[in-house]
Amino acid sequence: MHLNEAFDQRSWHGTNLLGSIRRLKPDEAAWRPARGRHNIWEIVVHAAYWKYAVCRRLTGEPKGSFPLKGSNWFARAAEGTELELKADVRLLRDLHLKLTHAVQEFDAQRLDERPRGSKFTFRGLILGAGVHDLYHAGQIQLLKRLRQGS
Repeated sequence: MHLNEAFDQRSWHGTNLLGSIRRLKPDEAAWRPARGRHNIWEIVVHAAYWKYAVCRRLTGEPKGSFPLKGSNWFARAAEGTELELKADVRLLRDLHLKLTHAVQEFDAQRLDERPRGSKFTFRGLILGAGVHDLYHAGQIQLLKRLRQGS
């Protein structure tokens, strides 16, 4: 399943999302390249949120059931702890598992339908979830390199 290759399985394209955050320390995850820019930690929670959003579309789960208050981007401060970072990575992992389960259970005959209120088909949302992971994996790799040079 391409979702897993983009998230945590070996693939030809290089580092996946989980690989990009492996062994990450809180100070590394919280580093910002400039004021007003997102840090790696915020990207982790953002990725978790969009896994939730796609899963919600597939399952019909109601809005507002994301475990954190808010949507899309969630501020993470520079003084975060190892336990807090691990909790956010666990949230990302848990929501990935929930999404892959929802995809496996989804009726394939409905892939080209559009969920209510969406501009995209179910197929597009599922493929987009994997693409989203890879986009942010690359972004995280770049942020790590920028931090090394600062």
